[in-house]
Amino acid sequence: MGMKGKVLAVIVGVACVAAIAVTAASGATRAEPGITSNSILIGGTFPLTGVASLYKTIPAAEKAYFDYINDTKGGVNGRKINFEILDDAYDPSKTVPLVQQLVQQEKVWAIFGSLGTAPGLATWDYTNTQKVPQVFLATGDSYWGFCAYKKCGGKSYPWTINWQPDYPGEAKQYGKYIAANMPTAKIGVLYQNDAYGKNYYAGLRVGLGAKKELIVDAESYDVTQTSLTQQILALKAKGADTFVIFATPSPTITALVTATKVGWKPTTFINNVSANRLFLLAAAGNGANVDGVISTSYVKSPTVNKSDPGMQLASQIIGKYAPALQASFDRGDTNITYGLGVAWTFVYALGRAGKNPTRATLVKSLHNMNTSANPFVLSGIKIQTSDKAGHRDNFPIEQEQFIKWQGGATGDWQPFGKLLSGIR
Repeated sequence: MGMKGKVLAVIVGVACVAAIAVTAASGATRAEPGITSNSILIGGTFPLTGVASLYKTIPAAEKAYFDYINDTKGGVNGRKINFEILDDAYDPSKTVPLVQQLVQQEKVWAIFGSLGTAPGLATWDYTNTQKVPQVFLATGDSYWGFCAYKKCGGKSYPWTINWQPDYPGEAKQYGKYIAANMPTAKIGVLYQNDAYGKNYYAGLRVGLGAKKELIVDAESYDVTQTSLTQQILALKAKGADTFVIFATPSPTITALVTATKVGWKPTTFINNVSANRLFLLAAAGNGANVDGVISTSYVKSPTVNKSDPGMQLASQIIGKYAPALQASFDRGDTNITYGLGVAWTFVYALGRAGKNPTRATLVKSLHNMNTSANPFVLSGIKIQTSDKAGHRDNFPIEQEQFIKWQGGATGDWQPFGKLLSGIR
């Protein structure tokens, strides 16, 4: 070999060594879409418009938290988090192509925060087949926890996880409360006629136990309905004196207003996802009698917990990174607190997925969470999962607090009773 050939061989050898060094330094991340040495791209679908658009402050708050982490911490292990938000209007037929767009065209590393039970069920086959983490779905149906390890319809779904307490477990608490404190109640139930509403209704019946006969009527409604007068009148006519509403925010507001307008004055329970202070203020502003309404919570309130360090941090983050949300936050929008809490947990799990995380190590981290440090959830609540044999648990939050509305049209939620644990 001549001198020129020897020099060329040395150059090639050095280049190969350098390439190997770069690959080793960046781990396996270069082989996966959406992640580089200094960035991570995630994306989710949300109802920015349509029947569930009252939830749109959630992704805005999540993005604000990621911007805060990028700005003050340089991201997670040197990688800044970029968050793509798409509008599916709470319509599963739109969710499917949008999730495919995020994975195939936008090349996201993970699906994050997407909202809705039906949208989640419409897409989890795809995300699990593609082995794309479907992280912290904004829905509390029990599928996301049970089906990570057990067969559901012949398949398991280890790449999917939600964040909030599961709906049947929450509804079970309402049933237990009624059975213990209202033994002669005549219960009328209004529920959304899909997996979301049916999960809640099933949990209520489990919680009531032998007192299931207290249910005198159950009326369903379609998510596209704008009037619930027929259902409310039917429940009233059956003699119900206890009204349990398993609905998203807009129908819940409509139900509360309608019940008052037809002269029905039951003891009322609403599910957590509709127990935002802004929604009750809206109902009261439209004539609803909301005093005494009972629900549950697991995140801190910007109004009730105003002096809490977590809420002070939340206000600082919103004020700087999402000022358009400030007025909503100051009025008690717990969807903002929810968004911050979910984003905090993603940052926590990502940080524990390794300096050079892969989709697989992220999922492993998600299945092995154990922290009480989230500043946006109620004090005493632990975020915990496990994939240890004999103790496999994919339900991150299993604690809640009862709350009751006081103060009418200018009121707020007030906590009562002890922290509920093991609600599932």
